Amino acid sequence: MNIKSLILGSAAALVVGGAAQAADLPVAEPVDYVKVCDAYGAGYFFIPGTDTCLKISGYVRTEARFNDTDSRSEDKFDLWARGQVNFDAKEETELGTLASRVRIEGEDDGAIKIAKAYLTLGGFYAGYLTSGGVVDYVGDLYGGDYDLGDTTIPQFGYNLALGNGVTATLGISNNKHSGTDVYAGQTLPTLVARMKVDQAWGSLAVGAVLGQLRYANADYDSDVAYSVAAGGEFNLDSLSAGSAFAFNGFYSSGAFAWNGISNGDYLGDVSAKADGSYAVNDAYGLSASLKVGLADNVWTVLSGGYAQFNDEGVADNDYDIWSSSLEFGYEPVKNLKIMAGVQYTDVDFDNGGDTEDWEGKLRIQRNF
Repeated sequence: MNIKSLILGSAAALVVGGAAQAADLPVAEPVDYVKVCDAYGAGYFFIPGTDTCLKISGYVRTEARFNDTDSRSEDKFDLWARGQVNFDAKEETELGTLASRVRIEGEDDGAIKIAKAYLTLGGFYAGYLTSGGVVDYVGDLYGGDYDLGDTTIPQFGYNLALGNGVTATLGISNNKHSGTDVYAGQTLPTLVARMKVDQAWGSLAVGAVLGQLRYANADYDSDVAYSVAAGGEFNLDSLSAGSAFAFNGFYSSGAFAWNGISNGDYLGDVSAKADGSYAVNDAYGLSASLKVGLADNVWTVLSGGYAQFNDEGVADNDYDIWSSSLEFGYEPVKNLKIMAGVQYTDVDFDNGGDTEDWEGKLRIQRNF
């Protein structure tokens, strides 16, 4: 036997032996890799083994605030932090896109809460989310934000797309009260409605809420509370990229918890009359802001607002509020915003006790 024959024979033996050992090894299951889902935009991926696409987003925010308060028990300077995580899940069904969102928020005091939790199917929506009647265009860091505001509440309803960017919303929700504890449990839902148009030039909306003021004292009949609002935003890219003008206006009768004017220190939906019954209070407000893009990553916002509250009870504690703010924003890198601003608020009471307040704020926010 020569050297060549020996080498070939040894190689053949190794191949046969290796094949026999490989046949005895367990077979690995195929790996189900996460796949990108591009049907709903960037950031979605398929949950392995399903047809559901998931996106995870959110932000981390830190603020430094200085408030010119006169009370020694309150902090003039305060550092504050919040984190938010959104889970968006979507998939196609015979009835349209089935979607859901869960938003979790936590603050530096250790409190963690479900800030949003809702589902949509086509135009139908249900869950814990911003009111379907919302009209809220003014406000960022500040903004004299008198509107039919960002009220998150359990509800369900329907968004009907009418074409050309026009959407009509109709739904029901839980009720909300402001300022007093004279109410009994609700027996009727609150109705919410909105008409909105979105176009290349901007957006306009008209919204309303209609609810029940049911008193704990059964001697008094229930009253009706409502709030109506209109607002819009107009792109001013002809001025500079990212520039825009926005406005809000509202009138409310006994439904202040839905409005930016709502402040338990100053008002309630109802006030006591001389005979012990209740009078429904009313208020109105206007606000506007001008945002100017100074560069691709720098902007400034000038905002102002006025609101008036009419106390129809025996105290007759009418007042009005003036507010103005100036803020600057800077995005040094993608998904990181630095914003600084100052706001002045003046509350004038007809019966005296006026208040003035200055507040400065610095915010750093990383979005993902």
